[in-house]
Amino acid sequence: MNSSPASPGGGLRRLWTKLLLAYLLPVALILAGSGVLSWRAARLAMERQLGEHLVSLARLAARLCARPGLERLGPGDEQSRTYQAVLRRLQQVRQAGEAAQVLLFDAARRALVDSRQRYRPGEEVVALAANRHELRQVFAGRPRASLLFTGSDGRLYKSGFAPVVYEGRVLAAVAVDGSAAFFGQLDGLRTTLSLAALAALALLLAVTLFVSRAITRPLRRLARAARAIGAGDLQTAVPVETRDEIGLLATTLEGMRRSLQDRDRQLQMMLSGIAHEVRNPLGGMTLFIGLLREDLAGDAEAVKKIDRIRSELDDLARVVNDFLAFARRQPLQRESFDPRQLLEQLPPLLADLLDERGVELQLPEPGPALSLQADPKRLRQVLLNLLRNAIQASPPGGTVAVRLQQDRTGWLRLDVSDPGPGIAEEMRQRIFEPFFTSRQQGTGLGLALARKIVEEHGGSIEFTCPPGGGTTFTVRLPQAGGGAAA
Repeated sequence: MNSSPASPGGGLRRLWTKLLLAYLLPVALILAGSGVLSWRAARLAMERQLGEHLVSLARLAARLCARPGLERLGPGDEQSRTYQAVLRRLQQVRQAGEAAQVLLFDAARRALVDSRQRYRPGEEVVALAANRHELRQVFAGRPRASLLFTGSDGRLYKSGFAPVVYEGRVLAAVAVDGSAAFFGQLDGLRTTLSLAALAALALLLAVTLFVSRAITRPLRRLARAARAIGAGDLQTAVPVETRDEIGLLATTLEGMRRSLQDRDRQLQMMLSGIAHEVRNPLGGMTLFIGLLREDLAGDAEAVKKIDRIRSELDDLARVVNDFLAFARRQPLQRESFDPRQLLEQLPPLLADLLDERGVELQLPEPGPALSLQADPKRLRQVLLNLLRNAIQASPPGGTVAVRLQQDRTGWLRLDVSDPGPGIAEEMRQRIFEPFFTSRQQGTGLGLALARKIVEEHGGSIEFTCPPGGGTTFTVRLPQAGGGAAA
């Protein structure tokens, strides 16, 4: 089936998208990546510093508390001299280091002395179970810091652990809990970085839109100019607005337009010469053949040969007319008319061919009046070409049917169907090419000329070949006249 080329506007939209992504995507990834990395680096650095500070406090408390018998503190020892001395030291460390809690405990995770006296001696500290790995290393003599954890008050905390060593033996361990509430400020920094990144992206988006439009706007003008040239408008100059690469492209396109304009002018002059040098002799030959037929009217054999000569001259005249009609640019002479009246003019023009092929022509049944704003002479040429092809493709006794209807969108649809063998698969892609034909006596200009005229009217032409045989050509035309004159 015939299909129209894709609009260049889609390509420009894709170019605009590519430019947008080329600017925004890398910068967005860089901003997002740098923001996340900066936030994580700051968080890790602050967490490491907090851990080192808490471990230092724990080591200080461990040195202050180291004394014999410390590990034997248990229930009921709250009033003992050892307990009270250690409690004072732990409270001093907590106040000096602004710690949340300082706890002395044994290897079984039982409290020995709590600076805040929430745990009694010998009471199991369940919260320490989350730090089994760190505590194994602490009781092996190596200070450690815990991971961040959420306390019972819902805030973030971190612990520093240090072993209490006396005479080379680990008696107990000290845990110093410190608040990590400042991480909330770090989350605020993350929010600030996110807002800054969004602001930068918004600014970059505005710059990208400006740059993209500055590039695509002249490209759109060039695309419109190229479409106009492709449609045959060689009079409108291509605007050259810049001196960059796009300006160079516009200059090149303008040079191409001028070159095509010169060649078109020469072609029109040549076609005018052909029209004069070929049509005039053909007209004279047709006139003399008519006179000769009158003189030899009594000789049936001579009349038969003369009629054959006249038929060949008519075919030659039609070939010349089709060639000139296809090659020359003719403005449309639009007028309002009923397409049914145009169809009623065709049977007499096709009577000889219908009789020769033994084919019947079926026109649309009478119906409500239709109005079409178009060039009736050019459309009659389209219909004659389609009907001649359909008649020649039909077997004897076949019927060529013409259907006419109006759709809801204001377009007129005209179908020409024949019962012939259809169009071979390998020929369907080339059926509208100029000078392509499957008949020995065909010129290959009929369908090419039909498509040219239909598209000049702003319409379309296509065909279908059902599996059972036959071919239907469909012409769609805007009833209000949507095409520009060529």
